[in-house]
Amino acid sequence: MKKNCVHALLVIILLLASTSMYAAAKHEDLPSTTEEYDLVIIAYPAFAEQLEPLVNHKDNHSVQTTLVTLQQIYGHFPGRDDAEQIKYFIKHAIEEWHISYVLLVGDITKVPIRATAAYPWDGFGNNILSDLYYADIYNENGSFCSWDANDNDIFGEVTYEFNRFPPTMDDVDQVDLYPDVHVGRLACRSPDEVDIVVDKIATYENGAYNQIWFNKIILAGGDTFPPSKGAPFFVYEGEITNEKVAQQLPEFEKVFLWSSKRNLNAFTFNRAISKGAGFVSYAGHGFEHGWGTYRPNALRKKMDITHPLYYTPLIKLLHNKDKLPIIFFDACLTAKLDFNISDLENYYPNLPLLLRILTGKTYNQSEYFTCIAWSFIAQENGGAIATIGATRPAYTFVDKDGVYGGAGYLDVQFFSAYEEGATLGEMFTQAQTQYLNNVGHDYFTIEEYLLLGDPSLRVGGYP
Repeated sequence: MKKNCVHALLVIILLLASTSMYAAAKHEDLPSTTEEYDLVIIAYPAFAEQLEPLVNHKDNHSVQTTLVTLQQIYGHFPGRDDAEQIKYFIKHAIEEWHISYVLLVGDITKVPIRATAAYPWDGFGNNILSDLYYADIYNENGSFCSWDANDNDIFGEVTYEFNRFPPTMDDVDQVDLYPDVHVGRLACRSPDEVDIVVDKIATYENGAYNQIWFNKIILAGGDTFPPSKGAPFFVYEGEITNEKVAQQLPEFEKVFLWSSKRNLNAFTFNRAISKGAGFVSYAGHGFEHGWGTYRPNALRKKMDITHPLYYTPLIKLLHNKDKLPIIFFDACLTAKLDFNISDLENYYPNLPLLLRILTGKTYNQSEYFTCIAWSFIAQENGGAIATIGATRPAYTFVDKDGVYGGAGYLDVQFFSAYEEGATLGEMFTQAQTQYLNNVGHDYFTIEEYLLLGDPSLRVGGYP
């Protein structure tokens, strides 16, 4: 009972200021131009003024940038809905302006996201949230990849046959999956959040280069699947994944926070980040408002407060200021951008009633709370510069010898892609491409993972 009350009170702190709102805007014509650009920012119209400093900052670093609002896209490009019109505009920008990067600015109530029907298990149906839709513009033959080859308005359909061995799947909509442009999202809910994130991007790119703190990676994990889950004793999947990630960055200082070392908890996690790090890789269980993993060889299935746990409100206790890491969440649900009251009710059945008593407000399904992956970025004077996370439950394929598929493999490939001068989008796209080449068309893993951050961000800053 005490545990549930503590959890509920922590969650309430998160909820009270985290719903999304929508305001109308007028249509404007898309400017005609023959110029070439590196980056196009596609923004909710009310954010345009706040984004001008980012455009200027990018131009000053020779990243030629243009800002286009949604109202300059809607009605000017083909498409059955807003998302498809945005995708056709991106196609236009690739072909006419030769762009390499697309930055979407707005949460999913403001800049739409595509929901796909590629999830293989019950519970999510045709509802994987995927920004890869905006990156995968072309089929292998160069034609437009609609993600709906049979034109039934159900996108990314994949049918799975698990009652046979080996299991089979049928890509009904012929989704290519390979990204043709680097895409990231700033899931801002307000102009104030835009101001915070724009300032963080400029400060990071101007100041991170050659800083000692950047050459450090925090590796956090535990026994993701203990014996209570049917896994072998002494095989700590999160820690094995951390080791494989560490091997990708031989020149970086490693900070291992492991449940087997008894040094992983919310306090040590915050303390390590507050000291500064270029990267964080967390491998374990996740949920919309936090993460948690098991102690070594745990014999009880239920995870309680004696296990390493971290909740979104604890981000406010960080004091890393401008020492901003890029965080990869090898975990479920950390980037669930449609996180709502039903999700919380699944964890805390009495929470909706408690919220009504404390706030006098009843939350509905269309009001979205801030997921942990975005909360790290939206945090002022600290947090993270970017995060990569899953919008739905994820899986990993790890044994004592290595990492072979799922979120863990994508985690390893992301850090393998780092080299000095790389951009965030290049790292994420290379990880996706390597996954497809080496593991295959794992539709739901590739679709559900997204980049929250500026894809043109120069990792480690400019010299």
